[in-house]
Amino acid sequence: MSGEPATHEEARRVSSLLQGGAKVLSRIGGALSAALILIVLAVTFVSVFNRYVLGKPIMGVDEGTGFLVVAIVMFGAAEALRRGDHIRIDLLFDHAGPRMRWHLELWSLASVILFSALLLVAAWHTVLFSRAFGAYSTGYLSVPMWIPQSTMVVGALLLIVAALAALLEHITGRRT
Repeated sequence: MSGEPATHEEARRVSSLLQGGAKVLSRIGGALSAALILIVLAVTFVSVFNRYVLGKPIMGVDEGTGFLVVAIVMFGAAEALRRGDHIRIDLLFDHAGPRMRWHLELWSLASVILFSALLLVAAWHTVLFSRAFGAYSTGYLSVPMWIPQSTMVVGALLLIVAALAALLEHITGRRT
């Protein structure tokens, strides 16, 4: 019996550490996402200025910003989930009682984890294939495709970590 409180306290510390780590990683992803938004804005402004004022378009801007938009979404998804800013359909949730809401939230977080894990596996295989095959983008930039595809791997990992922390928080009823 004397080992139980120490084990319970140890589990609580591990839980806090995991949730804290997930919070830090999610915030880093969110900050990176915000920085990329500013970069896309600046690059787009320069591109429009060059095209319409100077009459000299910059080639490859559309391709590059397209890759960056994927990175923005993938890096920002974990922070959006952590903050509760993600999109979900609340039709069932709004009409359910507290007990059913608890189960719906559990199901929702488990679904995010499953989807993210499937995305992680698919993205990982895509990156490995693109790298082994030597695939390059077909636009002006001719970027090795594994580089922009890697953002999906990182984003899926961040989302899994954030969703696992949220699931742990939901089950234990503790907020960090």
